[in-house]
Amino acid sequence: MRVLIIGLGNFGKVLATELTDMGHDVIGIDHNELRVEELKDRISLSYILDASEVLSLKSLPLDEIDCAVVTIGQSMDYSLRAVSALKRLNVKRIYARAIDDTHRSILGAMGITYIFIPEVYAARVYAHNLNDNRLSDLLM
Repeated sequence: MRVLIIGLGNFGKVLATELTDMGHDVIGIDHNELRVEELKDRISLSYILDASEVLSLKSLPLDEIDCAVVTIGQSMDYSLRAVSALKRLNVKRIYARAIDDTHRSILGAMGITYIFIPEVYAARVYAHNLNDNRLSDLLM
């Protein structure tokens, strides 16, 4: 599978490297040069660009990806602009990280089906493992 990951911060970086380790073809983009530089030798392709701009995204091989994952977690505005740009470029399968319930609601109104809040999921997993005395299984 060929996956485009927009946002190579903490979550996006781990997602990109894990998917690469699983044998997937990962294209990573971020506006932060240091983040892109850190991953350039670990993933298939990496680009420094503004994902909120349609013209910037047009330079990517979007017709060759199976899905796009917007992992931006610090700016709701930037995330929504990136999702909007992907939709305008007819990317069919978009997964988007939400930073809160308002963000999730707006993404839903934009027609995004695959919405996730990683902190909520992680907290639930940790709570269940702590309840089962298995928290040490998750510590890294």
